Amino acid sequence: MEIKGIKEFIRGKAFSSYVLTFGIEFLIMAISVALFKIVAIKFEDLGFAEFTINKRLVGFLMPLMMMGMGVSLPKFLPNENQEKQAEIHYSALIIVTSLFLFFLIVFLSMSNQLSKLAFGDYQHKKMCVATLLYVYSLMVHACLYNYFRGKFKFNISSLLQLINLGVFPLITYFFAGNIFQYFIILSSSTLIFLVLVNWMFIPIIRISISNYLSTIKRIVKYGIQRMPGDVVLGLFLLIPTSIATNYFSIIIGGNIALCLSLFNIVIALMSPVNIILLPKASKIVHEKKFTHLRDISSKLLFLSLAVGIIAFLGVYLFGDHILILFGVKNHEEATAYLNIIFLAIIGYSLFSVIRSIIDAYYEKARVTSIIVISFSLFLLIVGILKYLDLFTIKSILIAFALSINVLGLLTYFSLIRIYIKIRK
Repeated sequence: MEIKGIKEFIRGKAFSSYVLTFGIEFLIMAISVALFKIVAIKFEDLGFAEFTINKRLVGFLMPLMMMGMGVSLPKFLPNENQEKQAEIHYSALIIVTSLFLFFLIVFLSMSNQLSKLAFGDYQHKKMCVATLLYVYSLMVHACLYNYFRGKFKFNISSLLQLINLGVFPLITYFFAGNIFQYFIILSSSTLIFLVLVNWMFIPIIRISISNYLSTIKRIVKYGIQRMPGDVVLGLFLLIPTSIATNYFSIIIGGNIALCLSLFNIVIALMSPVNIILLPKASKIVHEKKFTHLRDISSKLLFLSLAVGIIAFLGVYLFGDHILILFGVKNHEEATAYLNIIFLAIIGYSLFSVIRSIIDAYYEKARVTSIIVISFSLFLLIVGILKYLDLFTIKSILIAFALSINVLGLLTYFSLIRIYIKIRK
């Protein structure tokens, strides 16, 4: 890129959007890291384990209950008028609220089984319901966040992200006496705030039920194809924690959950790219500017590789100090877990940045099939380890890292197929 081109890019709206979004996401990441530390201090080992396991449980439930709305909204909103955009938003809210009520009935009727599965005992039944309420607050947040994202109002979406994922979680810590209270207070305050934001910024439109049903059908048709992939991706990050909790102990499970959360936090550094890329890529594909799409993807490949390598080296050199900072007692063993998990960082960062391009290009859920193939490989390896009596935490995490890197490679091959089609 020429010097003049670089100057124009820096002065442009796209650059300021990336800088603002990256800055907000970095601040949220810093708050998330700090929150792990202060939770460990206030609620000690059991509370810290409950907190980290809850985070992984949320990571699984969120995509399951979102029904793909996180990709449907930024996919369809950019090419619609204001009234249609509001219609799509409210249709998404109807979908996620209906799913929340359904899951609430399931959780209340199967509380014992869910408590045992998630926490390894029957004493966390109320915690499971609190987690579900928190997931619902995050789903409503996601609908509003993606509404503004789809309208290219990144200032508002970034501020919303900071308040709901950074400020509220931090403030709630000072009012909660235990982890159960923490999630109840956080969920309630988030929902109240979101209702106010919705009332202030998004007009309530009056249209027929048939119109709503038509819009719901349209966004669900696109989103539901991608939901299994997001659910399986959540399982990818949940199963190591679940195995550790049920086969070893809740403390070990909490340490694994912490390592996976740190992994997720680093991946979140790539999220500004995806936040802006999906709606922009959808518009590029709609306008058939495929050369521009190829140029963007080439730069993103380099970016993902750079972030992956830097993150792995950082963890390899300073992982022990990071875990000591969080007050992990058996930090030597936990450092080994962290190093193994971060072997997957390059593959996951590749997947993370490329998937938006693939989702924008294909109507069918090509990414979902890639995730399912990689996850099936993970389950196969875990099954073999169990059969050969090699079932240890480290061997399971090695299987996790291998499968995630396969996920990255398969995503890259799908991008190559798009290149080939563009050339034709």
